[in-house]
Amino acid sequence: MPAPQDCQEEACAIQSCLTKNNYNESACSAYVESLYRCCQKMYAAADREGRSAEESKSTACPIRSVVERKMRRIEAEKAQ
Repeated sequence: MPAPQDCQEEACAIQSCLTKNNYNESACSAYVESLYRCCQKMYAAADREGRSAEESKSTACPIRSVVERKMRRIEAEKAQ
């Protein structure tokens, strides 16, 4: 079972970046992407291990559908 702290380091990095950049979200997009990639990996590992959605939660990660939608958007932007 994953720890509720999975991806916490990435989430904290976003907060630090936002604070340093006067809450300018565009200045922290790399940190946001890093968090979503971490969450995507966490959910993929849960699938491989046969864990339920309830067992694959992290206090730092949005729900799976939000992660999937954001990652599709990130990949589409990179393809342009």
